[in-house]
Amino acid sequence: METVLSLARGTAFASTAAFGGFCWGLALWREGLESGTRSRFTTIASIAASVGLVLGLLYLTVRIGAGLGKPVLAVSSSDVLFIILDTRFGRAQVAALGFVLVGVASLRLLHKPGLAASFSGLSLLVGLFSSHSAAGGTIADLAINMIHVAMAALWFGGLSTLVVALARHAAERPESKSRLLSGFSTVALPLMLLLVATGVALAIENVGTWPGLVATEYGWLLAGKFACIGTVLICAAFIRQRLLPLLKTEGATQPLAMVLKIELAFAFLVTLLAGCLSQAIPSRHVEIVWPLSFRLDPVVAWGTVPGSNVLAIGGCIALLVGSIAAFELGRMGRWRWATLAAVAGLGVAGAVALPGLSVPAYPSTYSKVPVPYDAQAIAQGQDIFAANCAACHGLRGRGDGPLAKELKPPPADLTAPHTRDHTMGDMYWWVSYGFPSSAMPGFAESLSELDRWRVVEYVMALSLGYEARVLGPEISAGQPWLHAIDIPTCRGLDPREKLKDRSDGRSKLVLIFRDGIQTQRLDQLTQHAHAIEQAGGMIVAVMPSPSEEFPSPSEAGNPCIVFDIDHRIAAAWNLYRRTMANPGFDDNDSPPAIIEFLIDRFGFVRARWRSDETERLASHSQLVDAITQLQAEPEINKRGVHDH
Repeated sequence: METVLSLARGTAFASTAAFGGFCWGLALWREGLESGTRSRFTTIASIAASVGLVLGLLYLTVRIGAGLGKPVLAVSSSDVLFIILDTRFGRAQVAALGFVLVGVASLRLLHKPGLAASFSGLSLLVGLFSSHSAAGGTIADLAINMIHVAMAALWFGGLSTLVVALARHAAERPESKSRLLSGFSTVALPLMLLLVATGVALAIENVGTWPGLVATEYGWLLAGKFACIGTVLICAAFIRQRLLPLLKTEGATQPLAMVLKIELAFAFLVTLLAGCLSQAIPSRHVEIVWPLSFRLDPVVAWGTVPGSNVLAIGGCIALLVGSIAAFELGRMGRWRWATLAAVAGLGVAGAVALPGLSVPAYPSTYSKVPVPYDAQAIAQGQDIFAANCAACHGLRGRGDGPLAKELKPPPADLTAPHTRDHTMGDMYWWVSYGFPSSAMPGFAESLSELDRWRVVEYVMALSLGYEARVLGPEISAGQPWLHAIDIPTCRGLDPREKLKDRSDGRSKLVLIFRDGIQTQRLDQLTQHAHAIEQAGGMIVAVMPSPSEEFPSPSEAGNPCIVFDIDHRIAAAWNLYRRTMANPGFDDNDSPPAIIEFLIDRFGFVRARWRSDETERLASHSQLVDAITQLQAEPEINKRGVHDH
């Protein structure tokens, strides 16, 4: 049913665009058209509008029933009134149909084709407000969408009009074809450039990632749309470069008519797919189920797949040979063989290079993680890991559990950096169904979905902890990479907000205290809390137990005291304590008395101080300077820990 509705919506969009195009043709060429041609344009425009109206009404009716959970025949008049009066979707759809009706009336009764074309354009633009992609978008997104739709309507409508006009004058005035075609080509070029540019911008906004393009309905529709646009551009270039000169010099019309019809057919497909896309859920908001057994990741493949660099070089050579052969054959005018050489070179290159550029993938590879990256989830994951995974991987995840020596291949060291070569969805699949060619079992039957994701988050924190060794008291420039672990930040035992909920644009200094009695450091920082606030920062102190000795926070909540009664916050954040001086998690390795992390306003850890590795922790002036530096940084890419 959804496919039928999408096709109905797309056909209605294309029909309305064609109605507008023929009306523009009547308005612009009225004086130069014979009465028979004008009558034919009016008839075709009316038919196109009627098709758009009927399909639009059908789409609206079925959507009303689906939205209310009722069969179409069970929808009452009150239901219809509710949808069209109280929902944005209903108002937009009714307004769009109304503009088409007014446009038909302007054409048939008032004989004002220009006015009718304007109402057709308004119908297409208003219809955007009922689309998924327009919901929740910014004003800039809506403006780009409107420009895109306007360009598509003008281009498709103009092309439809051109094809009919050229067919009408084929025998009578063949010389006029050159003028019409040249004029349309001049106008169509900027329209197509704007159409492609806005289409790419919308694709980036609504798809977001390559997996979204490959593995979602929206992505498939978008890929089909771009393929059709590519075919249209090839036809247009062929007409402009080859057929138009022939038309001017020899009056050849038959090849031109055939190519124009092909271009119009693909143009119709473009508008059809555009209408389908307007009602499809954007890939960014869809759960991705990866359909392939591999994913492209050359960086990881070159480090893990034996001979991957040789395969990649071989693919490049095959592509180069095919390209040279196609170029030479094209120079000799043997276009069929040139095309065959190009396709063969591309196919061989892909077959040879693909194994060296890809790594295994699974249906959950790009799944969205349903649990937050916070101390609670990581601590729960650690408990589940200890109960189910420690026998092989060891309590600290180093692959040294009691059963490790008996296993072939041995369990992986989960604290090593190779963990970051995999997506969290990859690891979720292994936790659920086992690791290929190993003794690792799956836990899909014994652990809930959320518990399996919590184990993955704990493993990810272990891996990030390895990378955290390079952190120090100095802030490094460039794109930050270490994501802060979310924690409660409200004073008391029952916090109501978290670190990342405080969207106040401030940097945070998080202090993890091993013992609650060591409050001298907090006293020292509290004395300078105002200066830290002025620089754009705040203090978050994680204490193991409540005490009346702690300083009271200011009105701005500085310092913010967090009571870590069950020690889960400290356990999670201490996964980031590894340094070059203390690179591993030995059994006798205990956390320092105080460890401090400086987090920028985007949620990345940028600096760290350990009380056991420095002569003293950062002074308030050093903290103020560091926070000032962070606050002065421009907007950065807020790539989430769950992204890959």
